[in-house]
Amino acid sequence: MYNMFKAVGRELAVAFELLCVAALTLLLPWPLAFRGLRWLTRFALFQGDAAVPGARQMAGWLGGEPAHAVRLQALHRLVDVADYFLTRKYGDGWMRRYLHVHGEPLPAPDGGVAPMLVTFHYGQGFWALRWLRQAGYPVAWLHAPPPAMAPLGEKLAAWMGRRRIVQVGRLCGAPTIAVGGSIARMRRRLLEEGRPVMVMPDAPLQPGQSWLPVSLLGREARLPAGAIRMAAQDGVAVLVYSIVVDPRDGHRHLHLEGPLVGLDATALAQRLAAHLQRALQRQPEAWHVWAWASTFAEPEQ
Repeated sequence: MYNMFKAVGRELAVAFELLCVAALTLLLPWPLAFRGLRWLTRFALFQGDAAVPGARQMAGWLGGEPAHAVRLQALHRLVDVADYFLTRKYGDGWMRRYLHVHGEPLPAPDGGVAPMLVTFHYGQGFWALRWLRQAGYPVAWLHAPPPAMAPLGEKLAAWMGRRRIVQVGRLCGAPTIAVGGSIARMRRRLLEEGRPVMVMPDAPLQPGQSWLPVSLLGREARLPAGAIRMAAQDGVAVLVYSIVVDPRDGHRHLHLEGPLVGLDATALAQRLAAHLQRALQRQPEAWHVWAWASTFAEPEQ
């Protein structure tokens, strides 16, 4: 009985958070909505289950825990939640005002072999997908779908996850690719169909999953090998980017690098890790997988 009440409580907490975030995002102009989201981070209800353990992991990797790390991690997560509603409310005018692009210029699509785009579980990605589509890159996103039959306590979160996947497809202008036979599907789309795909190689490693060694934040670490190895073996150009909200004003900053070509799998993995490291050095609290960072540490031989 206790577990049932606890599960119902989790469902109500998710529902209340979604209601508050949706109300702020849909009813207020973005500068005011962003201030409202920042205010919500004062309360544990809106900080999420991963903020506190994530702050501890971040302290272990970076050598110190800022007093506001939990609130900043919560802010990045809430803005990520808000982007589902924000991208349904606004369009190109909002993007021109609030999205700023830095780094190397995006190559013009050439109609030949398409590139693989790489980003991370970092910051907030919805507006980058819209920008890429506008620039001629309708990427197909590789993702792990939520369970079709989630247990009580996770049902609303799983339903919202499925809605977010649908919205990603709309923003990209291309169907998403679920994991499970995904490498073959990505290869067909890249090489035979000449259309781009997008992967996020910093998903927590699963037992038995193949990996590539990298150096990250001064540590020996690992990244999942599948998509990286495929791109290196097939000579697919790689564009890597990160996008993050400025916690002071709500503007987005997209950093682009590439194309990366002619690298073997290990060298390519290291270039991707270096991009992630630079992002973490700018805004470490924006990495959504800090709570699982131990899975990236290279195991003892």
